[in-house]
Formats: sequence, structure tokens, C-alpha cells
Amino acid sequence: MLKRFLMLATAAMLLSFSFVNASAQASARSGSDDVPRYEIGGQLFGQNGHDIGLGWGAGGRFTYNINEYVALDNEVDFFLPDEGPPYATQGLFGVKVGKRIRDVGVFVKARPGFQTNLLVNGREQTRFAFDVGAVAEAYPNRHLVLRFDASDVIIPFNNNLVGVGSRAQRVGTTHNLLISFGIGVRF
Repeated sequence: MLKRFLMLATAAMLLSFSFVNASAQASARSGSDDVPRYEIGGQLFGQNGHDIGLGWGAGGRFTYNINEYVALDNEVDFFLPDEGPPYATQGLFGVKVGKRIRDVGVFVKARPGFQTNLLVNGREQTRFAFDVGAVAEAYPNRHLVLRFDASDVIIPFNNNLVGVGSRAQRVGTTHNLLISFGIGVRF
């Protein structure tokens, strides 16, 4: 499963580089796109799911704005769950699509990825995760972005036992609320 995910992630990254090249050529022709291409930032977040509990932490984000409406949006988070292993990692790599109007932007996002250190069938595992939700951004100036995210991180566990001991249960597919606030630099 992890090998399959790594192959898909590699293919997605290679595909994104072809979008970057095509976008650069289109932008050179149009000359009207004034949205900074790159964003690097960090965020604080909380994730809560009925079946896998609460986690909170911090992470980093890299965004490549293909044009003023579409961006490749990537994030890696490190967090402390309330039970199970002492830490977990989550990586999400996808797109955000929306509209910028003057000093604000509103987007929807869809980002497949992974979450590590989940206790499944009595051992730590990495599982597929899919993040879908909304993003609101404020741009105090051309080079600064303030970002608020609210989304559902979907993790399929199938018929596996999740948790430890008498608290282990078969949860199927979980839906976990992810709320984050971040700040970033645009260039």
C-alpha cells in the first residue's frame, strides 16, 4: 500500500512540473497575471474525529499558483494525538481552486495524501487520507498571506481494528474535522 502511494505521489509531482512549465509559457504570453507564483508558510491546526480522537500541532505549506484561480497546494503537518503513538505526520498534496477579489480569496481544495502512526490491527501504520474543504485567505500586502482552512480529512480503515486494547474498534471510513490558521510569504 505504501509503495503504491509513493508511486502515485511521484507521478503527481511529475505531472505538476508539467503544469508549471505549461503555466509559465501561458503566463509569458498573457502578461496580465499579477498573483505571486509561490507561497511558503506555516500553520497551527487541530484535527478532531469521532473515531480516532483529537490531535493538534503545526506544519508547513508550499503553494504554486498556476494562475489567479488554480494552485497546487501542498502541506506537511506534525501533530500530537490525544492517544496512541506520541506523534503523527500528515502529508496532503493537491489543488485549490477559487477566486481572489482585491485583498481576499475564497477557495475549495481537494488534496490526497497520507497519515502516519495510526494504530491499526495493533501496530502503527501509514494510511491514505483525502482532505476536502474550504480556504479563506487575506492579503494585507502583495507578499503576505493569512490563511484559514476548514476541511474534512477522510481516512478509510476498511474493516481493520483501530485503537488499542478494549478501546479498539472497527471504524470503516472516518471523517475528521481539520481547522487551521496560517501565515505565509508570497513571492
